[in-house]
Amino acid sequence: MKKFLFYTLILVCGLQGCKKMEYFQTNPNAPSKPIPGSLLTDLEKNLFVYSSISSNGTNEGAYPFAIASALQYNVGFSNHSILTQSYQWATNSMDEYLQISDALAMIGAAGANKSFVALGKLFIAIEYYALTNKFGDVPCSQAVNLAGGFGTPVYDAQKSVYGAILANLDTANNLLALNQGAITGDFIYSGNLLKWRKFVNSFRLRVILSLSNKTGDDLNPKALFAAVMDSPAQFPLFETNADNAQQATNTVTPTPFYNNPEYVYYGLGKAFADSLILFKDPRIVHWANITNAATTAGASIYDYNAYAGLPADESNSVNTANAVNASPPNKTYFSQANYEPNLFMGYYEVNFLAAEGIARGWWSGGDAASFYNKGVTASLAFYNIPQDTINRYLAGSHVVYNPAVGLQQILFQRYLAGVYNSGYEPYFTQRRTGVPAMALSGPGIPGHLEPLRWQYPVGEYTLNGTNVKAAVARQYPEGDVITAKMWVLKPE
Repeated sequence: MKKFLFYTLILVCGLQGCKKMEYFQTNPNAPSKPIPGSLLTDLEKNLFVYSSISSNGTNEGAYPFAIASALQYNVGFSNHSILTQSYQWATNSMDEYLQISDALAMIGAAGANKSFVALGKLFIAIEYYALTNKFGDVPCSQAVNLAGGFGTPVYDAQKSVYGAILANLDTANNLLALNQGAITGDFIYSGNLLKWRKFVNSFRLRVILSLSNKTGDDLNPKALFAAVMDSPAQFPLFETNADNAQQATNTVTPTPFYNNPEYVYYGLGKAFADSLILFKDPRIVHWANITNAATTAGASIYDYNAYAGLPADESNSVNTANAVNASPPNKTYFSQANYEPNLFMGYYEVNFLAAEGIARGWWSGGDAASFYNKGVTASLAFYNIPQDTINRYLAGSHVVYNPAVGLQQILFQRYLAGVYNSGYEPYFTQRRTGVPAMALSGPGIPGHLEPLRWQYPVGEYTLNGTNVKAAVARQYPEGDVITAKMWVLKPE
């Protein structure tokens, strides 16, 4: 099994809660003689169930609504998620290197056929995408080769990391196209290689659109996007919700909200709730309960005026005092283990990605409105909302597609669709596009700025200080701070 350097974290705060981490030269959870199917099962568990970049991004310490608070879907009371909601987080972990280690072990294991190699490449791409979007430059070319003498690996430029991500996805797609070798240990797609290939290319589309600020760079996201859209046989994408990259939930592997008593300390954010009410968005019934006052008055859950939120930029103490006036999260999240699947990436997102690229003028072979409508439809259908209700929603004056503001609509509907799913991706997308604008002016956001990244782990300054300091110096003149802008966010 290949060795790797796991970047230590002495103290992780903000979205990760606060906990001590240990230093590993190898992943202690991996078998001494790797078995491809077992490693695939572990990789799937970590991606879809356990990690903070998983489906709903909730596995971040004690608080189940941390990333939702950062996106102002929710507000916390009694100091719950206060560092996240007030945009005062600090560092984050580099746990993704554990999964990269396991993926490499799966690729190199005896009996690993080309299909296992392809999936290993996919998981490596996913984990590096998360790492570089959290921090900026990260170790990549030397990070997994202690045996080669790189005990303190250099930090690769973010552009180079993106190049490696795209190369891994190319390899994965090409190997899966060969359809050579069955896989075991797969509880996501039950060994269906075509569905895995669709996942590879759908994720590729996510990566490409994340480069929307880099149209002048030689990575050329516009050409990459057009190549995917022009060649559906070469780059198959999700075609229905049945293709979603998600984990079915049950009492054994429930939604992370299940039986979590922390839900009583959260309510809807005001701007988010106001949008759902204005749009008459039927998903509000799935996501939230009506206010206590509306319940007492006997209001229907289908009465949009029975819902309300609190300002996300208000102080925690004021919001705590007014908590009774906010709609709480739907209690079914906490009483029903299988209330919804753990969704890492869905068909709805693929349609919004396609619509965004077309709206940006990257491809002339399709209609942004069509993909927008399919994205909205896929999101509402995910919650089993009837088609006639979906049709009425799409025809609403605030939802019907308007080319004059089409890109804003696409991005805002993608934001709405990301509630409690897709891990950090809704945050990465909002950070990239500025849609919607976060509330920043109130007393609950002391710096009145939205963070754009996390600081590098404290342990890196101890174990790999020379290289991490060099990475900070070349990227961030203002220092290793959360408001510094990484390469992928700088327009060119």
